[in-house]
Amino acid sequence: MMNTTVQNSFLETANAIAARLCRDAIWNSKRCNWLGASMDYLLNNWTVTESSFGPDLYTGTSGIALFLGKMYQLTPEKLYRQTAEAAIEHTLSRLPELPPEVRSGFYSGCTGIGYILVRLGEIFDHQDWLEKGLKILAERSQDDLSKQQLDVVSGIAGAIPALLSVYQQYPQDVLLEAANRYGEYLLSKANKNDYGWSWTTLEMPGEVQQQDLTGFSHGAAGIAWALLELYQQTKQESFLVAAEAGFRYEQNWYNPQYENWPDLRNFQQGTTTGTNPTPSYGVAWCHGAPGIGFSRLRAYEILGKPDYQHQAEAAIRTTIKSLQQPATGAESYCLCHGFTGNTELLLYASRVLGNAEYKSIAEQVGWRGIEHYEKNRIPWSCGVMGGGETPGLMLGLAGIGYFYLRLYDPQLAPSMLIILPETD
Repeated sequence: MMNTTVQNSFLETANAIAARLCRDAIWNSKRCNWLGASMDYLLNNWTVTESSFGPDLYTGTSGIALFLGKMYQLTPEKLYRQTAEAAIEHTLSRLPELPPEVRSGFYSGCTGIGYILVRLGEIFDHQDWLEKGLKILAERSQDDLSKQQLDVVSGIAGAIPALLSVYQQYPQDVLLEAANRYGEYLLSKANKNDYGWSWTTLEMPGEVQQQDLTGFSHGAAGIAWALLELYQQTKQESFLVAAEAGFRYEQNWYNPQYENWPDLRNFQQGTTTGTNPTPSYGVAWCHGAPGIGFSRLRAYEILGKPDYQHQAEAAIRTTIKSLQQPATGAESYCLCHGFTGNTELLLYASRVLGNAEYKSIAEQVGWRGIEHYEKNRIPWSCGVMGGGETPGLMLGLAGIGYFYLRLYDPQLAPSMLIILPETD
């Protein structure tokens, strides 16, 4: 059982981060926003820039509002509510500016914003937010799918579990119809071969991509997971067939030496000297073992097949090794590709597999962050390399705070790295 002092330290850390976000908010009448680091592709190079943020869940004001809303639900501190409400006012004012190609997306688009409005509408008893969130989600049935991306971060795969989660609480047929429509479109866009199905999702500027990606955020793991959730809801066999074919494609790339799956964004063919391809192996929610572990744990939870448990356990071992390596000072604590996101896998695994040791390791990682950053009053290492602290959910302080809130009370704050049915 967790030491009470340590548990209280998790809440104190979440509180300190929430207070800092409220302090740093930039207000304009009834709206607020933040300044922070971003990565922009300028002059053929990824460059760190300082800017305000849009409405999205990934880096924008809706994701920050979610964390502050959850903190208000627990504490309740009026400043958290006021700042969250102002952040949502900014979100709503910027909603029309989202690019058409990400409007269906969960982390980058309208689906995530609709989802957050529903959840904060429940917390704050804002019926108008709840109705607005449901309306935004219902409108996804009208999206032009030919303009949408396919993946979890920006595309329709990430939208499916969110639509299903809300549908289970608010059973409006249009929500299930939108999720089904997305699923059918994913089936139609699958690249099928003898060893599985995959999807062409991400084009990196200036890079050669020769294979469909593995991984959760942009690859086969995330899309297969979304289709599996759709099968779980509808029992439509074609979604199960596609999900398992996606897992097979990904497993074809599995390297038992590394107990990991390659990041095919950087996969290059051998040179004229005949060298073999040498892919890299990520260890993050977005690319590599931790995110893939999420998908396999959920597959095991739904289907009960031992192969998925074994694949998940390989991902967990690789993730634990990365978390237990000596600190270099350069490690990010962000959700997307940092320690907190990787540790989330252990929190999920402790529940699915009933292994208390995983939760203990997660708590140790949390305590290590407190010892290094919070107690020394130094800026948290966030997800924009060379950018310092940034406020958002997936790359910055709001996500780090959300992680510590989950360590304190996981029932209050469900994971935002894998959207599960509310009944789970």
